[in-house]
Amino acid sequence: MSVTTTYPGVYVVELQNSSHVISGVSTSVTAFVGAARKGPADTPTAIASYPDFVRAFGDPVDPGDHPMGYAVAHFFANGGSQGIVVRALPSDALPAAKALPAANGITVTLTARSRGAWANGTGSGATQNGVFVEVVPAKTNPADRVTLVVTEWAAGQGSATLLASETWPELSMSTDNPRYLPTVLAGSRLVVASVTGTQAAASAGTSESRNDLSGGVPALAGKVLRLSVDQGAPVDHVLWPGGDPSLSRTTDDLVAFINDSTHGFGVTATKDAGKLVLTSPTTGVDSAVVVGLAGASGAGDAAGPLSLGVAAGGVEKSGSAADLPAVAAAVGLAGGSDGSNVDAGSIVSPAEGQGMLALDSLIFPRFNLLCLPGVTTADVGALGAALAYCAKQNAFLLVDPDAAVVDQASALSAAGPLVPEGAHGALYWPRLSTPDATSAGLPPCGAVAGVMARTDSQRGIWKAPAGLNAGLAGVTGTAQPTSDAVSGQMNPFGINVLRSFPGSGTVVWGARTLAGADVPGGPFTYVPVRRLTDYIEASLYLGTQFAVFEPNDPILWGQLRLAVGGFMRGLFRQGAFQQSPSGAESDSFFVVCDETSNPQSEIDAGRVNVLAGFKPLKPAEFIVLTITQIVDAGA
Repeated sequence: MSVTTTYPGVYVVELQNSSHVISGVSTSVTAFVGAARKGPADTPTAIASYPDFVRAFGDPVDPGDHPMGYAVAHFFANGGSQGIVVRALPSDALPAAKALPAANGITVTLTARSRGAWANGTGSGATQNGVFVEVVPAKTNPADRVTLVVTEWAAGQGSATLLASETWPELSMSTDNPRYLPTVLAGSRLVVASVTGTQAAASAGTSESRNDLSGGVPALAGKVLRLSVDQGAPVDHVLWPGGDPSLSRTTDDLVAFINDSTHGFGVTATKDAGKLVLTSPTTGVDSAVVVGLAGASGAGDAAGPLSLGVAAGGVEKSGSAADLPAVAAAVGLAGGSDGSNVDAGSIVSPAEGQGMLALDSLIFPRFNLLCLPGVTTADVGALGAALAYCAKQNAFLLVDPDAAVVDQASALSAAGPLVPEGAHGALYWPRLSTPDATSAGLPPCGAVAGVMARTDSQRGIWKAPAGLNAGLAGVTGTAQPTSDAVSGQMNPFGINVLRSFPGSGTVVWGARTLAGADVPGGPFTYVPVRRLTDYIEASLYLGTQFAVFEPNDPILWGQLRLAVGGFMRGLFRQGAFQQSPSGAESDSFFVVCDETSNPQSEIDAGRVNVLAGFKPLKPAEFIVLTITQIVDAGA
């Protein structure tokens, strides 16, 4: 970096460090999608505890078809700390809405952000519940603007609780205005706004002075009048350039000067009871005349002396002023419905932004583990779509067995159709027995997700979430008895058995993915191998963004090698990779980014290639102990 030197002495220059540190992404943020008793639908909601879930979504619905509440409770009881909940609703669920009274043929409708009865505004006082909207006059320009206040309430004992309040001031009905009502309310967490209808009567926008100017206004010559016509850019107009500033100008003088076409004002000036009125040459919603201050300090500005413009106390009305909804007291949204029964098709809905796909609104990496309480091995199509979705998200699906899966034959039959996409999911069997469960048991996904989160925190994502330390809290056992023989029948087919051992309680006793059957086998037999790979992929994806649009040369290659190599070395030192007896890094991982991976053909194509490989750490499934007797030859 060159430095301009002007005097003898020392010059200090700061140089930006070219090294980049890659941080690991989260490993155990768990998303739950299912039925809930209340709360906003199709909206990912972060929770940090089971009480957070109850406050937002209510108590569990039932342990049979809608067990999400129980799964969330098991997640936090077993070590989970970060959850995301999406309340799913069926396709026939409807959002609450409120159409404000029409004005000039135009109707403004406010619709709840998500479907369901949660937003229906009912009651008053202590029983007030749902979403309400109030229309109040705008403070700055009530003739042409309006303010909306949107609130959400929850009924309580003694008084209702205000859950959220949004105030949207100075809203316009002109479509090209930056304060256009639907555009501004796009930022609302509670509602979206729409405008329908056709103007019954189109009018022209006007700007009227506050004062009667018939007596004359002194010193206007040379001052600047700044006008914005029909939502266009502001244009400065000089009044009587070169004129005598000592002269006083009346309303008639102003009308004559502004209407002179050679001066190019682009508006029509008239006099009304001595006041100056500027009118747009067009009609319709975007017709407007806005007078602004010319100059930051107002020096040389004509708006103040003429009392034109809202800032100077003038009155401005656009062509949409008659379309404003009338001022009205708070009224509740209505018509919201939770629809019929929530099933697998609702939880894994193909509709954009609904059910599982509501998670798309989050920032990558959106989640790490996915639980779908209410979706079981009986719902093959839904699980196939969920497994494919997890593959795209670098996430892992915890599959629940159907209540009808009670033995080896039914378990193998249930798991079979899921194998093609099974590398990003695992099946745990049998279901769990708890004091709240029916004889069919509760799905284990939440409890297993909690164990994974606990294992990640204590040992790392590369440690198999199974073994005697992978105990399940909050359960009394399993819905079907298990044993070594049962585990021996299930494990070779990629089905993880939940076992009970004396002194350890119920534990996770398997760590295979759905693609982890002995035959045909594959690189992702084990859960920790798949999850560690996803972790590395997501971390490197985010951590190498700095290289985009940088010069594709050896300097960049070196920066990428250093960044990726530092990240992989950190995992190596934590024991994430299988190590050789010598403990050499090169035996456990490698990073290549040089001319061998980036020939000229790749550079010409705009690509830079980084090759990273590692030797995964695989769990010891089978411990073989060979015992022999030492025989004394002299005995």
